[in-house]
This record gives sequence, structure tokens and C-alpha cells, in this order.
Amino acid sequence: MLKIGKKQIIYPQYAMWIVVYAILFLSFGVSVGELINKLMPIYDVNKSKMVLYLEVIIQISLIAVSTYIFREYINVILKNSFNIYKNPDKFAVLIVAPTMFSQQKELMKKINHIWDF
Repeated sequence: MLKIGKKQIIYPQYAMWIVVYAILFLSFGVSVGELINKLMPIYDVNKSKMVLYLEVIIQISLIAVSTYIFREYINVILKNSFNIYKNPDKFAVLIVAPTMFSQQKELMKKINHIWDF
């Protein structure tokens, strides 16, 4: 445990829970991201930018809602099962966006097409 003077700075048990949350968020984030990518229409260069923009809005909305849902479920399950100090999910949630977006190949193509000037 890291201390500065008499004040404890690093809490190993709290850090362990951040890692547990991050692993669960990674697993769910990649899985849900891949599922959303498969459910959404693929990138089609012949579609108008407005149609692609609407697809992007829908896809981002699905990512946001699904992230919220699985974050809440994981938090409730772990906090009801274990004595968890504070809220490690607020740090571990940083892993969600990169993992979900890494699976969104078609979304990236749409975004690049829309904002390609």
C-alpha cells in the first residue's frame, strides 16, 4: 500500500475490484459491440450521407444504452455478491468505449465517409 506521510493513497483491494470490473466490461463490451456491428446495416458507399448519418446515430444510441444496461447489471450483481468498497466501476468504465468501438468496423467506415470532405 502506498502512503504519503500518514495518508494512504493506493488501496490494493479497491484496485483489484477495478481490474475485475474492467475484465467484465471488456468481455461484455466486445461481445455487445460485435453483436451491434452484425445487427446494423453494412457500410454502402451508394447510400446518402443523411442515411448513413441516421445509421450512425442509431448505432451510437445502441452502444450507449447497452453500455448503461450491462454496467448497471454488473454493478448490482457484484455489489450484491461481494463487499465492494466505493465504486470501482467509475474507473473501469473507461475500458468500455474503446472495446465496443473496436468491434464497430462498419460504424467507422460510415463515420469516415460522412465527415470526409
